[in-house]
Amino acid sequence: MTQSGQTGPQAVKQPQSQRRDWVLLPALGLLTICLMAVSAELLSRWFYPVTQVGFQNCFATNDPTGDAAVKPNSVCWEQTAESTLKAEYRFNSRGHRAGTELNPKPPGIYRIVLIGSSITQGLFVPRDKTFAALLPEELSIETGRKVEVYNEATGGKFRGGSYPTQNSAQHFDQVLAAQPDLILWVITPTDIMNAGTKENADSPVTGSLREDPRSATGSAKPRSIWNEITAYIATGTFGERLKSRWEDTRTSIVLKHLLIASESQDEYIKSYLRNGDNANFLKTEPDSKWQTQLQYFDAELAEIEGLAKNAGLPLVAVFVPNRPQAAMLSKGDWPAGYDPLKLEDEVRASVVNHGGRFIDIFDDFRRIPGPERDYFPVDGHPDADGHAVISRFLAKELTSGGAVPELKASTSPDIAKEP
Repeated sequence: MTQSGQTGPQAVKQPQSQRRDWVLLPALGLLTICLMAVSAELLSRWFYPVTQVGFQNCFATNDPTGDAAVKPNSVCWEQTAESTLKAEYRFNSRGHRAGTELNPKPPGIYRIVLIGSSITQGLFVPRDKTFAALLPEELSIETGRKVEVYNEATGGKFRGGSYPTQNSAQHFDQVLAAQPDLILWVITPTDIMNAGTKENADSPVTGSLREDPRSATGSAKPRSIWNEITAYIATGTFGERLKSRWEDTRTSIVLKHLLIASESQDEYIKSYLRNGDNANFLKTEPDSKWQTQLQYFDAELAEIEGLAKNAGLPLVAVFVPNRPQAAMLSKGDWPAGYDPLKLEDEVRASVVNHGGRFIDIFDDFRRIPGPERDYFPVDGHPDADGHAVISRFLAKELTSGGAVPELKASTSPDIAKEP
């Protein structure tokens, strides 16, 4: 008696079908993920457009350091995914986003020269909405004097360089050429992170802080994609590269924007303080890297203040908080081990010790609810509303408290009738 069993082509076909399923199902899953990712990216680009028009006319974007000077007499436009406004960058013959040429100072004009980095230049914001453009009118109304503000600030990485740099003092003659009555230096946490001297330009501390993915240079010898992937895996950088690629996508930016913007003030502060290195400057005991950067910044500050003093010009410094600092100041309390006031106190001490003047706008930030809403959630720069807030605070502190006697608030009703 023979045992019946499945033989022939049908028996052979079953294991082949199973093998085909093991290939097709993962392939279909991968294809579905790819389609969803592409669709998400296309929708993100549609609803959150980014434009850069004529950037090669204004900035040396191929400069690996990002510190190349802005091209004089140039104009370009930019809109980020987080902004609904298109920012025009129009630079005069000196490469300044000042809204005018640098002309000899007319009689009776009180001229302030602004120095600083990207916030002061008004990155991502139309010039007429920046605090550099809003401040003259507010000061004129408060003081009854004709006040001009000439903006010499640089725009940060790939926008004309950070400030201060190891060459800032060497170019201080440009500030003096503007015939200022007052030099106003707007300082941010990023300026301290970017500070450096000739001696430390190649140090591991500065190199690690200034690293920019766009400044990385590849090998002169072209390599295949497979060889690059193998090399990344071997060196342990594959995950970092994959993460960097993801963070460069519009989908990533939009998701971060929506998530951060929807957080409550308390949730935002807690999530930011978990960022490790990014939140180091907010600690009551910052790590040695930040202490070193403070020393570099103090050296730059001493040199610049010395040049202003030799020229007989008052230099006033102000510290503008970044987004998490503003949120913590407004909330009024923060977790143990953190203090948003500490860095400002250290900057104030450095400014005063070197003979400069300091105005404090942190108390003003503490009096308004949710000031972090006036910053771009992902990028962190102030938006147009944030610039209006900063302008109002600067005008208030410059005209009160006696920091600048020449700008004391006027009590006369007949003030600033001329533009």
